[in-house]
Amino acid sequence: MPPDSLPFRRATLVEQAAQALRQALHDGTLPDPLPGEHQLAARLGVSRPTLRGALAMLAREGLLTQGQGRRTRLTATAATRPRTSPPRLCVVSPLTRGLIFPDEHPVLTQLHTGAAAKGIGWEEVLDARLGGAKPEAQLQQLVRARPGACWILLASTAAMQRWFARAGLPTLVLGTCHTGVALPSIDINYPALGWHAAGVMLKQGHRQLALVLPAEPLAGDLACRDGLAAYLAQAATPANLIEINARENPRELRAKLDRLLALQPRPTVIFCLRQSHTLGSLLHLLENGRQVPGTVSLLARDMHPLLEATIPDLAHYSRPTSQLVSRTLRLAQALLSGRAVPARPNLVTPVFIAGRTLADSAKSKL
Repeated sequence: MPPDSLPFRRATLVEQAAQALRQALHDGTLPDPLPGEHQLAARLGVSRPTLRGALAMLAREGLLTQGQGRRTRLTATAATRPRTSPPRLCVVSPLTRGLIFPDEHPVLTQLHTGAAAKGIGWEEVLDARLGGAKPEAQLQQLVRARPGACWILLASTAAMQRWFARAGLPTLVLGTCHTGVALPSIDINYPALGWHAAGVMLKQGHRQLALVLPAEPLAGDLACRDGLAAYLAQAATPANLIEINARENPRELRAKLDRLLALQPRPTVIFCLRQSHTLGSLLHLLENGRQVPGTVSLLARDMHPLLEATIPDLAHYSRPTSQLVSRTLRLAQALLSGRAVPARPNLVTPVFIAGRTLADSAKSKL
């Protein structure tokens, strides 16, 4: 593995003070109106500038109102919320339910069950509008209606992650943070996976590689690609990597695969990141009389339960669901209790399953 450094950012004093105030609001111990700055700063053990930053953060969340020369007060939403409401996880995603459940993201199913066992409430907000370039208005409205929640971001865009990072809310990214975003995150170690995949393909003698990326790649997709490219850059034997981007459109994927295999020299192995691309590629190759791996090898990153029944069995990477769920619950509980969680990635490395679709390149013939 290359000596990649991991981003790390401790919660600032302002963020810690804001979280303490949120917890007091959740517990019903935050009076309305709030005490004066001197008294409240002394209770928190922070300076007045730090307190002002924390109050401004809660005001942006819609929990407090601040006026010139007036005492800071709770908003109607905050003042009337039930004091005994249980801690709650709120999953936020721009994906629709059909793209997530039940098999597309089994982590969520187990996470919901685990949260219920610990007495933690659960809510899902799946709204395609959040995937736009400017989701700020929708997110602010969403947060105001759910004070005290711990936010779980799934398949989140860079704009969504940046908004939650600026808001200072207890947030956990179920996935990879985009460049420049510092939030706690739980994900598969995609750079290591890409690095390993490149090594496996080169070990089988492949020198012409193809990578099928989604048309709108997530941060984890890009991290996987970067890990693969990093391995190829330092490999003793030169190799060529061709990238194609494809939507969830079988016709488009088939046309791009045909153009890919018409190249000279053509790729001898195809590495697919998404389940739909893996299944589409396998079916198209077999339908057109191309043997796998006799004509071209196929390697899958993500696996769907249906793909486990394919013949030949696919070379792929296992999904460490139980590890992802246990780590997510542990960090979510810490955030709900008001403890500071380092803004760094928590990564789980999957296991490579050597299926029969990945073979020596010398066996790949037209």
